[in-house]
Amino acid sequence: MTCPSLLVYVDDSEESDARVELACDLAVSFDALVIGMSASLPQPPMLDPISGMGDVLALYRQTAEAEVERAGVRFRAIAEARTVRSEWRAGLESPGWMLSEAARAADMLMLGQKAPGVPFRSPDPADVILSAGRPVLIVPPVRARSPVGEPALVAWKDTRESRRAVAAALPLLRRASRVDVVEVAATTDMAAAEARVRDVCEFLGRHQIEAAANPLDDAGEPTTVRILAEAGRLKAGLVVAGGYGHGRMREWMLGGVTRSLLTHSDVCVLMAH
Repeated sequence: MTCPSLLVYVDDSEESDARVELACDLAVSFDALVIGMSASLPQPPMLDPISGMGDVLALYRQTAEAEVERAGVRFRAIAEARTVRSEWRAGLESPGWMLSEAARAADMLMLGQKAPGVPFRSPDPADVILSAGRPVLIVPPVRARSPVGEPALVAWKDTRESRRAVAAALPLLRRASRVDVVEVAATTDMAAAEARVRDVCEFLGRHQIEAAANPLDDAGEPTTVRILAEAGRLKAGLVVAGGYGHGRMREWMLGGVTRSLLTHSDVCVLMAH
């Protein structure tokens, strides 16, 4: 199983440059095409609708066009320097909508954590995870390790979303230096959790990926805290997790693992819904 095409979201920032560099690293590893994409939706002005609206709208459109053009210049400079196969897509659209539509052309999407410009200049990762129908690799602003060639942690929960995430992550997991499958569970559920993670390890083994089963007692702490602490202990470069198994509205109202991983992880997180 390979990953022939990667779609990376690009903007006019150094954080975006690091994400494009990572996409190029993965492209070399997988002999993949890198599709760079940027979008900016002209932000509606908060003005009296009858006073000079046409001029203001034209100015906002020019600003959006310039942002997208600068992103394209940055992407092409990096891709050409790395001599990877690449193509560029851009438009004056909602970034989340355009990225989800363009997902049909890619095996995996790459984007940053939620940015202040949402939804006008950068996509909301939650929207993309729910709508793209592709695995999404969320790249933190600063990452200490690569998601390839370093330890990987599968944060298991017995849901459809976790199964899809693990299947989507097989190309990355095959290149990990080690793989641990963890499930955070209450003390009373540890035996069942151990059986579940062993099943996942056996599944990975049938794909020539050696993995260690490691159920974790929740120790009275939030699940995300336990997952990220274990990722830190293992010096993992990748966490694999299902996205929004309980539904986005419930997660945002009550808190949840997906929400916390999207906002607090300093490790690349691959999610699928």
